Amino acid sequence: MLILLGGIALSQPILGEADSLTYEKDRIIYTGHVKLSRGNAIITADKVVIYLDENRKAKKAEAEGHVKYVEGNRRASADRAEYDFQSDVIKLFGNAKVEEGKNFVEADQIVYYRKEDRAVAMSEGKRVRTFYVEEKGEKVRDSK
Repeated sequence: MLILLGGIALSQPILGEADSLTYEKDRIIYTGHVKLSRGNAIITADKVVIYLDENRKAKKAEAEGHVKYVEGNRRASADRAEYDFQSDVIKLFGNAKVEEGKNFVEADQIVYYRKEDRAVAMSEGKRVRTFYVEEKGEKVRDSK
């Protein structure tokens, strides 16, 4: 359902663009109209911080402000997003929405456990909303 920031984690080259970039010993900070592209996946945000381990490999990424992700017919948006490269867990916070074709889920927070191919959507004070359209020829699983 979600590939999100995890698509950025693989070994394919990443093109980064921003109004400014700051490199520090343990992090890279992109600020202002940030756009990160890898293959056909694109993330945009106001700010993205990539945290590095002692070998200068990405261990965690945080995006904030008008976060958007597009890959093929998959789209996601949130106020803030986090991706842990080691655990392969993606978290979307604040006005989180994930769309694939006509299908979508909306919540205050959406957490996607990539290794398990499992997602959890949560909201406080309002309900989680989903919309699912069964495609022609798609078989519905027997719940027995």
